[in-house]
Amino acid sequence: MSRPWSRLPSAARLNLFLLLSWAIAVVQVLLFQTSREFGETVVASWSLATTLTYAGFYLLPTALLTHLGLRLLRIRGDSPAAALAMGLIAVGLAGLTQVLLFADRLIYGMYGFHINGFVVDLILTPGGVASLGASRSTELTATAIVLALIAVQAGAWLLALRTPQIHKPARMPRWRWVLAGFLALTVSERIAYGYSAMVHYEPILFASERYPLYLPMTFGKTARKLGFVAAADNADSVRVRHGALAYPRVALEVVAPQKPLNIVWLVAESLRFDMLDPKIMPELWSFSNTALRLEKHFSGGNMTQMGVFSMFYGLYGNNWFPMLSARRAPVLMDVLQQQDYQFSLHTSQRFTYPAFDKTVFANMRPQDLHPIEGGAPAWQRDVQNIDNMLGFIDGRTPTRPFMTYMFFESTHANYDFPEQAAIARPYMEDFNYITTDLAAGIAPIKNRYINAAHHVDAQIGRVIDHLRKNGLLENTVVVVLGDHGEEFMEIKRWGHSAEFNRFQTSTPAVIHVPGAAPRVVTGITSHLDIAPTLLALLGVRNPPDDYSNGQNLLATDYHREYAVAADWNRIAYIGEDYKVAFPINATGAARREVTDGNDHPIADAAAVRMAIRQPMIEIMDTLTRFTRSPG
Repeated sequence: MSRPWSRLPSAARLNLFLLLSWAIAVVQVLLFQTSREFGETVVASWSLATTLTYAGFYLLPTALLTHLGLRLLRIRGDSPAAALAMGLIAVGLAGLTQVLLFADRLIYGMYGFHINGFVVDLILTPGGVASLGASRSTELTATAIVLALIAVQAGAWLLALRTPQIHKPARMPRWRWVLAGFLALTVSERIAYGYSAMVHYEPILFASERYPLYLPMTFGKTARKLGFVAAADNADSVRVRHGALAYPRVALEVVAPQKPLNIVWLVAESLRFDMLDPKIMPELWSFSNTALRLEKHFSGGNMTQMGVFSMFYGLYGNNWFPMLSARRAPVLMDVLQQQDYQFSLHTSQRFTYPAFDKTVFANMRPQDLHPIEGGAPAWQRDVQNIDNMLGFIDGRTPTRPFMTYMFFESTHANYDFPEQAAIARPYMEDFNYITTDLAAGIAPIKNRYINAAHHVDAQIGRVIDHLRKNGLLENTVVVVLGDHGEEFMEIKRWGHSAEFNRFQTSTPAVIHVPGAAPRVVTGITSHLDIAPTLLALLGVRNPPDDYSNGQNLLATDYHREYAVAADWNRIAYIGEDYKVAFPINATGAARREVTDGNDHPIADAAAVRMAIRQPMIEIMDTLTRFTRSPG
């Protein structure tokens, strides 16, 4: 007598396997929830219904493909090979679903968003996963969890095969009842969400955000007919359609300076504003006292793509997508090339993730790009890159101006540094992203970060000392920035890419311009202002509006009332009194986030939106300024 796993399963046994898989998914989806979602009877009932139904939706592709696979394999005949193939298909698809749910829960717990276009781009782009900086223990833990989830699914498969066969006539009515119950729960939670949107019942609206791929259903037209102002009307994503590039909007008028200035551009990953401290970064602090120091400076984003993009282009982060599609470099790099600059561009990660080889440095010669990735620890790669940068400066053609750029990786999590740079103790020896209790361990984690910043400061000091000793500071612009900030649960999260609070968006900004008097700017400044400032020094006569959303920091009439930052599908107004973030082209449940200038939530969001109505109109008007026809 053959064993059950040597034969193709019946449809009933396959359905039993799917039911067991659904139960596993229910447990995983429940882990997305908190006590808040089950604190009130109404919200608890909605959350339970949504958990049960969405666990089924997540497994729907598995159910369809496994049943299709079973039919196709039966056509080819019942054999051990076919049974093995069916098992691999079923366990593989269900296991993949469970792994994605686990990964999504991990991402949501740390960053507050689910798997989205940003995460997919990170996974699919060369260098993306490596940029996470996960420790070896994190990688091993993740591997063990993935194998465990697949093993659980394999166990469910074997259990389903070993379960005594139930006659089909007696089984079918039960499956029909299950399907009817599933549909009833689905319709109920849909109606409950739509009604909550009509009457502004926030507990359910906020609870929906905890479900991956949640697609809200609202009754906008019906609500308006009944006199409701639907909450969804205030929360819907802004839709932006980019047309053909109009960048720059007007041809640049350039009068090249007779004595062009060199440019040394240093950017540190995740370096937030308060690291510019005499104890943490003494070299940069000392240098800032002889330069332009911007004390309330904001990145153009809370992630590397938007941060670096905004400083080179001077554009809002949502313009990343059309520039990437067109492989359009910033006009700043165009002008530098036109003025015969020599280039040496360095990173301790890759230029392929984010895709700066197709945007910021799209037109650079391959021999001018110098990435050092993998192998040695990040702090050693940073040291080697600075060695190479200084070698370039010494070996350049002295009669031509030069531009050199460095992206430090040490301050990216896992926060890497040599022991001699450890000024903050105790620090976490092994930062495992999966097993570490962030709430309990955030202090030693932050100490790692401080030590990494101290190490980066030493490398910045090497560059400044080299320029000074070789008499180059007199004709070299030096720009030092972070790409974005880093939060250590001062508000509610660790890391970046999740919020637009000051910890995640504000960075140090030190700019040395030969001949400019030292100055401290205490008002709001932005990464968007870097490119216009440099282009003015390069002899561009056009007003910044012709090619950017920024301003010239050195202009006598410089003043900025607010900054603008972006991530993958949101954009934020950042002012002295308020901060408002709203979705752009987002799908699923989404809401605008409103806080005061100190990142504290504000209950009356409508009043805030009214108070900043004019700046919001300006932002909306300029979202597509460079992707539409001039006029």
